[in-house]
Amino acid sequence: MCSVRVRGTNRIPQLILSMRELGAYGIEVGVYGSDDSYYAMIAAVHEFGITIRKAKGSIVLPERSFLRTTFDEKNDEWFKFVKKQIPKLLNGQTNARTICERLGAKMVGDIQIKLTQLSDPPNAPSTIAQKGSSNPLIDSGGLRMRITYKVVRV
Repeated sequence: MCSVRVRGTNRIPQLILSMRELGAYGIEVGVYGSDDSYYAMIAAVHEFGITIRKAKGSIVLPERSFLRTTFDEKNDEWFKFVKKQIPKLLNGQTNARTICERLGAKMVGDIQIKLTQLSDPPNAPSTIAQKGSSNPLIDSGGLRMRITYKVVRV
């Protein structure tokens, strides 16, 4: 007499849980922390531009968006990155938090590249003379180094 043992494994509940977990996270990218408040201000000024009014006229720092434009340019690529991670999530090779950590690191790298390559609008000749560089968003590299991400529960 032969005995047969059949095991049924229904992983659908786990799959649903994994997908819900992925949807429970968000990724915030920017410059954070009280120690970096100066660089957060610099990032905001460049992202949106500013006009500084003075007694003898004004100084216009034009918008040089590096956060929003990178998001617009890379959103499809980032979506594809996550889409490629879904099979690994569903078969237990990774988890939702790890996928978000990897995406956050990718987003930071893409934003840092954009920040480095951005050249328009160019610096004024007086700014180039003062800082010794024509790259509008690179001075000491402090802003680029402070771009970071946080994985948050939504």
